Amino acid sequence: MEIDEKREEIESLVKSWNGSEMWFQERHLQFPGTVEITTNDWGITIVIISKYFRKFSVSGCWEIIRVSGSRISALYCGWTLDKEMIWPELGIYPSIVNEGEE
Repeated sequence: MEIDEKREEIESLVKSWNGSEMWFQERHLQFPGTVEITTNDWGITIVIISKYFRKFSVSGCWEIIRVSGSRISALYCGWTLDKEMIWPELGIYPSIVNEGEE
């Protein structure tokens, strides 16, 4: 599949998630956050804003982006965003963000 075809196929779906809450997961980190999604000729950049973690961004070029249903990930990068909690048994991690504030 050509890159332009792939972009055309998935870009509108990915952009429709802009401003929504999604679950970020990478290794043992898992928490919900609001996503700000931008796309360009190179690929996708997603800023994640969460009360459970500092604001940060992830990205991937069109060649490595994978989208299915309500999930987006980037091959070789290790991150995944989904509309649903990815690993319920992991819970929200890091849950120690506000440790000592009771």
